[in-house]
Amino acid sequence: MHDRRWLAVCAIALGFAACGGGSNGGAPASGSDGGGGDGGGSGGSSGGGHSDSGAPQGDSGTDGSHGDGGGVSPISGVRAFFTDLVSGPNTGGENGKGAYVTVYGNGFGAARGASTVTIGSGAADNYPLWSETKITFQLGAAAATGNVVVHASGKGDSNGLAFTVRAGNIFFVSSTGSDTNNGAFATPWATIPQAKNSIQAGDVAYIGTHAGDSVSQTTLDQSSAYGCALGMSVNDGTNQGTAAAPKALVVYPGATATVGVANGLERGILVPAISGTFDYWVIAGFTLLGQDEALDVEGQANGWRVIGNDISCPNGTGKTGCVTGNPEQLSFYGNVVHDAAANVATSAITKYYHGVYWGSSHIDMGWNTVRDGKTCRAIQFHDTGGPNEFDLHVHDNLIHGTVCDGLNFATVDPSQGTVEAYNNVIYDVGQGPDPVDGAAVYAGVYVAGETDSGPAGSGTVQVYNNTLYDCGSWTTNSGAGGFDNGGGNTSLTLNAVNNIVVAANSMESYVAKDSAQGLVVGKNNLFFGGGSIPPGFTATVTGDPMFTNAAGHDFHLSSKSSSAVGAGVDTMIATDFDGFLRPSSGAYAIGAYEYHAP
Repeated sequence: MHDRRWLAVCAIALGFAACGGGSNGGAPASGSDGGGGDGGGSGGSSGGGHSDSGAPQGDSGTDGSHGDGGGVSPISGVRAFFTDLVSGPNTGGENGKGAYVTVYGNGFGAARGASTVTIGSGAADNYPLWSETKITFQLGAAAATGNVVVHASGKGDSNGLAFTVRAGNIFFVSSTGSDTNNGAFATPWATIPQAKNSIQAGDVAYIGTHAGDSVSQTTLDQSSAYGCALGMSVNDGTNQGTAAAPKALVVYPGATATVGVANGLERGILVPAISGTFDYWVIAGFTLLGQDEALDVEGQANGWRVIGNDISCPNGTGKTGCVTGNPEQLSFYGNVVHDAAANVATSAITKYYHGVYWGSSHIDMGWNTVRDGKTCRAIQFHDTGGPNEFDLHVHDNLIHGTVCDGLNFATVDPSQGTVEAYNNVIYDVGQGPDPVDGAAVYAGVYVAGETDSGPAGSGTVQVYNNTLYDCGSWTTNSGAGGFDNGGGNTSLTLNAVNNIVVAANSMESYVAKDSAQGLVVGKNNLFFGGGSIPPGFTATVTGDPMFTNAAGHDFHLSSKSSSAVGAGVDTMIATDFDGFLRPSSGAYAIGAYEYHAP
């Protein structure tokens, strides 16, 4: 996320045309009534040489594929997207061979065979896990600072992901351990709080010591309290790593680790809102649960990486979210947030409970699944009481099954830095009914134009190369549709480029009926199955996108004859949802997927 933040700062001072610094910069083409302007999209952050992109994570957290038909399909090439750790020691730990690292991507191959991984041109030592979309390897003595590259037998080499070999200690927690031990592989600790309280900057604690090991932290963390299973403070004191040497809690390959419970403790992991700082942590591979909040970042937390976790709050309610808080410089990749408020009675649904609810800037949220909740919004950015947010990148996510909005940009200011949504697959959102505490908005992507503190934001929210299906089926509300702009701020525009919006029935709207005139614009979008084309759009396509299986939620393009194929424009995104390069054959497709023949 660091290069994106630089782009945002550069945009404030000079505008993107003068920034340079990467071949993938640039905003998508503007609509005829006010497209680009302030806060143009950074583009290219979908894997085009950026080391912090991600791949979809399975619902079980065991492979890199989505858990339903709308997810990633294997690619003919090979693409690496992100690693859980971006630095670590190549000595110490199990057998003295250093840290375990997991790389996510696509096209790796179902089995390793003759394939390998190198780190700075040095070969990885061993491979406890190899699948089409996820590889776990141990660094070993040959690893050096440089790029992680997957060498797929018969297919070639992946792009490189930056990795730094550095000093640091490696510790372990096991179901057979004891907190009186020293945390070494042969003498592990017994509890996750012991590891959290003991490791220093640059250290990694693996939860588990063997495949099948199972460690749980489902009671109150006595060293932090505040109604959480794992509080990041240590007896109310600061507990942080550094940018060069973060602290890391990572689940051991093949082990399972659970933090929190669905009933009895309000929170799973908590960064408490107390004096002190809790920066630079990696949280990877866990099952996180909470009565209301599985992950709550209330206190100061910069530079976190939250990677490949399974997250749920089936009994959640209140003015919060299953994942919530105010982190800055957050990388939130490959997580599955599911079934938030699933056990709540339909008559008790509140419009204030969310699947993911962020209240801060500098967030990169990619390749997650957010699904199947009785929440009013699957994902919302709303800074309650603080300044409007910017430098927000929501990409390559699978979002489906929620009462109100799929993605809600409530309080944003793209004039300060990019606010963008691209390569997302969004379906079956805006289903209703109205929450018990009042009607809401029922859109695939919503820009509210609100502000809680300070001047209203301005500029353009860029929405490009997304695939939307059956968004706004709660057609009794005028805020139902594919896109909506609440019009609370006439200086804030939603610019839609290269999106597919398919209505499941003729009553659904491509743009919500209550959307402010002239504040939703765009070009080269495909609208199909609903009513008339809304004003403010140019170069619109109206033919059948020919999805592979819309009823089964597979929205790949099934034929070269699809109206989406070759009808798009260059939005400066290097790859599609699966990791195929854009364009596939000289002309860009509309939507989240390029077309590739079977």
